[in-house]
Amino acid sequence: MLVDAHIHLADLLERDPGFPERIAALGAARGLDSCDSRSASPWTCCASSHSRPEWEATEALKSRLPPFVSSFGMHPQAPGQSDERLLESLAASGRLAAIGEAGFDFFGDRPGLIRSAENEAAQRAAFELQLDLAERAGLPLLIHVRKAMDLVFEYSPRLRRLPAAIFHSYAGTAGEAASLLARGVPAWFSFGAQVVNGNKRAAAACASVPADRLLAETDAPWQPPWRGSSRRPDSCRPEDLDLVVEGIATLRGEDRVGLEETLADNFRSAFGADRIA
Repeated sequence: MLVDAHIHLADLLERDPGFPERIAALGAARGLDSCDSRSASPWTCCASSHSRPEWEATEALKSRLPPFVSSFGMHPQAPGQSDERLLESLAASGRLAAIGEAGFDFFGDRPGLIRSAENEAAQRAAFELQLDLAERAGLPLLIHVRKAMDLVFEYSPRLRRLPAAIFHSYAGTAGEAASLLARGVPAWFSFGAQVVNGNKRAAAACASVPADRLLAETDAPWQPPWRGSSRRPDSCRPEDLDLVVEGIATLRGEDRVGLEETLADNFRSAFGADRIA
């Protein structure tokens, strides 16, 4: 089974309307009798949303795709633009596998991403609200962090209380990953395009993370799988997960089939097996 730990299905549908049919065809490509069979599904994911329209569009796709789980959160790039009431309602309803993506982002020169006191305060407020909800609901927190690992370590005593802290598109070092685990944070580290596009820091971290703390993702449609690709920059596809898993297997010197099984087991552990069909 291919397991995508982080994808944006509603955004993907806008750019790639035919992707649900291609996912359905994965069953035949992998020698399964029927992708429509819940037990024979060759693919699953955690789909992330940040607004009511995105959530509703994602939920509507459940009739067209194999079973998947969902997260909802306040993205650090736009901490005041998500529906806080909907987030609280979903967290209490049992319909979420995780809260987020939440976190911190000070990468680039956009006004909202410059690391100023004002921007840090806004991102902290959104992060703390989601951390509070995750603690109360007993849910994993899906974390997006760029240029702010110091803040993650600041919150590590509280992250230890969560069932899981899932680092989407992990951008930290191998040492920082080891330090988080040593501090008792129940962390999983998800890798995507960066392990196949020459990112040396990501490659080193991916190679060193304990096998039972490893996840794979596409972040589709947002992260292209190759630098210099002829595709549009936002044209990552669900099928590109195959490239990512192959890249991880190569970096770690592991058997591809065994790695897929490990990634599927880790997905169930990180997001909670009881929430996954």
